[in-house]
Amino acid sequence: MKRIVFFSLGLFFLVTTVLAQRPGDVVVLYENDVHCAVDGYPVLAGLRDSLERMGCHVAVVSAGDFVSGGSMGAASKGEFVVRMMNAVGYDAACLGNHEFDFGMQQLRRIEDMLSTTLLCCNLCRMDGVGQQTGQVRRALFDSRMDTPFVPFVLRNLGGVEVAFVGVTTPTTMYTSNPDSFKDSAGRFVYGFSSSSLAATVQRSVDAALSLGAERVVLLSHLGDSDGIPTSVQVTALLKGVDAIIDGHDHHVIPCRMVYDREGRRVPLTSTGTLFKNVGMMVMADELNFKLLNVDSLRAVGCVSKAVEDTLRVVKETFDAMGGRVVAQTQCALVAEEGDVRVCRLRETNLGDLIADAYRTLMGADVGWINSGSIRANIPEGPITHNQLFAVTPYGNTVCVIRTTGRELLDALETAVREYPKAEGCFPQVSGLSFSFSPSVRSGVVLDSNGTFLRVDGPYRVSDVKVGGIPLDLDKMYSIASNDYVLLKGGDAIRFPHAELVATERVGDLQVLENYLLNNLHGIIAAPYDKPQGRIRIVD
Repeated sequence: MKRIVFFSLGLFFLVTTVLAQRPGDVVVLYENDVHCAVDGYPVLAGLRDSLERMGCHVAVVSAGDFVSGGSMGAASKGEFVVRMMNAVGYDAACLGNHEFDFGMQQLRRIEDMLSTTLLCCNLCRMDGVGQQTGQVRRALFDSRMDTPFVPFVLRNLGGVEVAFVGVTTPTTMYTSNPDSFKDSAGRFVYGFSSSSLAATVQRSVDAALSLGAERVVLLSHLGDSDGIPTSVQVTALLKGVDAIIDGHDHHVIPCRMVYDREGRRVPLTSTGTLFKNVGMMVMADELNFKLLNVDSLRAVGCVSKAVEDTLRVVKETFDAMGGRVVAQTQCALVAEEGDVRVCRLRETNLGDLIADAYRTLMGADVGWINSGSIRANIPEGPITHNQLFAVTPYGNTVCVIRTTGRELLDALETAVREYPKAEGCFPQVSGLSFSFSPSVRSGVVLDSNGTFLRVDGPYRVSDVKVGGIPLDLDKMYSIASNDYVLLKGGDAIRFPHAELVATERVGDLQVLENYLLNNLHGIIAAPYDKPQGRIRIVD
């Protein structure tokens, strides 16, 4: 009884003191980059319920990256997350780059399952063929910009017409599954506007205003550090946008003022990642913003019982799929430290382990995994199948190619071109060692689709050895990696003259599990207690 009274008093304090909203207030609750952290959904729904009991008019929106990035997403190809979002009841959701991870066909299935509208104004069909599956689309653009997804939606909140416009980073072309944008013949049929991105967004803003929007909120999965039009750069070319809910970079931004093309101040906000915070925008004469810590909300009982019940069923289903113990590790296997994904900045022991699994089981000279495919740590102790899912959640397959030393060198240069930015292209390798110097400006040149063309100028990479022997640019080498890197042009890496050796590809999770069971006999110990010195950063 005391516990119930404590929660009730805590929730009353939260609503009356922290939220301090009045009946009739228009409130937008938002999140971004949840990446399958499903425990936050009951809290988000509980917060909405509390505000609605106060008489507020509430919308719930996402700025992208929700179906992928965790084991629960991988196990269900995003469908477990969709069940949770439907239980909450969203008003709009912008497409992030990771919504494309399971391919366009699965994304269409997710769109049809989801009870709200998926937004993206800047993805277009490049062959002029419209996509009219799923929800009904408005013809807002000319034939040059045939949009496969809804560019914006209008929601009436207490008599206020609020437009939500969705925009997705053009880097999705190579940071997600490039096959999502191709036809069966391997030709690109989808593309993102890049040089004309601001003009594309402006068309949606203008269309929303012409239909009666009184407030325009940009759900922007652009971030502020990719170098290809950021949220700040795009906003500087727009007019008519009242607020930006940003995603992609995982930054925690309660409220930051940026400027549009007329010099008007526009607030930009972002919740971080993994449902650590929920954002709350209150639309009064001026817009007010708060970031509320999800754990603190949960501690005072701000939880929807109905959504919590849905979560329990989803977790029971998920646990039944993969709760079995696969192996034991005598050391912690590292991908991230705190909020930093260190596997994108340096060699880690978990990266060594996975690359060894690829090389050994596929019988190749070199093993390679892009760090963007490594998504979680493994703590010391028993390892379950679900934990392996959390590490490699994208459902890629492992294959083998044969290529020249020259193409291998170019691939390494492409993979470290962004350092010291923590990018998913950074490689973890096996059977291979190399050095690279961040002080050398990378000469990697990409084409308009973000795919490798050539290296102009000096290389950052040096002292490359395969099996301890210096790299021969004219020799043929076999490389085992996931199909994302070797076959799909992921992370801009390309092997144009490679020969596919292993035509029967194996799931990456299965390769890792087989290596643990058959080669390590279920025990991970030395030398995996530390990185093995395969990558040397010199300056």
